[in-house]
Amino acid sequence: MNEELGAAITLSINASRLLRSSIERAGFDKVKAGYVEAEKFQELHWKDLSVILEWQSSLVTERYKEPWWYFSRKDVHEELKRAALSPDGLGSIPRLVLGAHVERVDVQSHTAVLSSGERFQGDVIIGADGIRSASGNSVFGKLQTVPEGLSAYRCMIRSEKLKENPATAILVDSTKVLMLIGPNRRIVAYPCSNWNWINFVCIFPDNKDRRLQWNDTVTVQEMVETFQDFHPSIPAALSMASNTGIWQLRDRVPLQTLVKGCYAMIGDAAHAMGPHQGQGACQALEDAEALRITLKGATRCDVSARLKIYDELRVERIAKVMEYTRAMAPSTTDSREVNHTTTQTYSDYYWSYKITQDAVALMRKHGHALKVVDEVTGEVEFE
Repeated sequence: MNEELGAAITLSINASRLLRSSIERAGFDKVKAGYVEAEKFQELHWKDLSVILEWQSSLVTERYKEPWWYFSRKDVHEELKRAALSPDGLGSIPRLVLGAHVERVDVQSHTAVLSSGERFQGDVIIGADGIRSASGNSVFGKLQTVPEGLSAYRCMIRSEKLKENPATAILVDSTKVLMLIGPNRRIVAYPCSNWNWINFVCIFPDNKDRRLQWNDTVTVQEMVETFQDFHPSIPAALSMASNTGIWQLRDRVPLQTLVKGCYAMIGDAAHAMGPHQGQGACQALEDAEALRITLKGATRCDVSARLKIYDELRVERIAKVMEYTRAMAPSTTDSREVNHTTTQTYSDYYWSYKITQDAVALMRKHGHALKVVDEVTGEVEFE
């Protein structure tokens, strides 16, 4: 969650649709989370910053009737946690146990076993433990991941520093999202934390095995040198970072199922994907909403059947999002020219999707007479 290492996140329209309803239903506060709404998106040529594609965010948000938010991961994580643990929220207050390293899950006894030997039992066990998912590996056997042949430097830079420097002010002349497109490299930069910081994700070809996501030995100078031939504003901006991390881009091999008995996977454990479409966290929120709907009113005896509905709802959509995300990754080429697929190619598939309604329809198909009773809050109930 270290903000200086570039831990920021984009929650586009299919995700903000869910957070917006959660604001009404469960108390999530976007202001406390330091949200930013960018006014425009630009795809720029790596060498001269000429505009390849530009669109005003309002055109998209008006079409889909939802906002598009950017956050620091630290900020949005803290606010989600606050809302979840608040006595003013929905249902009973959950108990948060930190440092609980899961070693394995026994679906027969509904038990999660920690490395300490401590055991937790529950009617439902959700594996939300990332791409290396210890819980998933114990339930399904070794879950494969695939390196993309790319890595990404990540860093955060103060907006004021960029604005004050004539060489970099062009990058922050408005609240915008920038994507600099090179022949085999790409930089994405966007604001977060009330526009106090700009997050940089700098993707480049790399075949080194970097299983440990963050490598403390990486220097800012290495990052600057990798992008030294970009427009002069870019190395000037990157040199302002106080530190940087490097992240090997790996994704999950698409899975045929996400559930077994009382166990289900969500988030990166289920569908780790590259950052090329900004859908990783968005799909995790879709997962959470899918569970909210499919487990509505369930008893312990219902859990296995309900999770199969969750599986039916998510597997095909996740596989398609992963396919589209891979298609948008930078391709290695000797050409100095830019030839790429625009980021809007698959956008309607992401943004038009309404998982609440889709989940309710699937529940009804399986004989559960569920309906949405409030479109604003997403509240559902049985007829």
